[in-house]
Amino acid sequence: MDLVNFLLLAAPIGIPALGGCYLLMRKSDGLSRMAGLLTIKPVLTTPIWFGIIAALEPSHSYDRLGPSHFLSILPGASLTLITVIAFRRLFSGPRARVAWMLLALDCARWLNSFFIYWPYGDGSLNCLSALCGLSMPTVFATIALTTALSAEY
Repeated sequence: MDLVNFLLLAAPIGIPALGGCYLLMRKSDGLSRMAGLLTIKPVLTTPIWFGIIAALEPSHSYDRLGPSHFLSILPGASLTLITVIAFRRLFSGPRARVAWMLLALDCARWLNSFFIYWPYGDGSLNCLSALCGLSMPTVFATIALTTALSAEY
């Protein structure tokens, strides 16, 4: 495997993993910890998401909405809910706007998992969602790093 292909395959998981670990290791405020957990979340949920789809829809038939289609949002949504409960104090106060923005971006990430497996249409939504799915963790990591670090000052 050449270097370019390795970087293209490693970036969607590597950048969020490094960014999330950096935010978690900073030991600063709760916003950095919440941003770090939400940033590292795709590293945990992508294998779970893929396992749900592979286990429940082995034929990969796109002619109907199967159980895996609705369960595909479960890993991302459940970890988001746990994070929101754990950091509920951040959603009111001086930095609530940043917390709500990170939550909205995170919800867009796991809703994208729902549209990757969308069984209707000509497949263009699936391709667009797959491309967004590869870039969204990196974009989220960049936004989370910049907003969490600038919100401290």
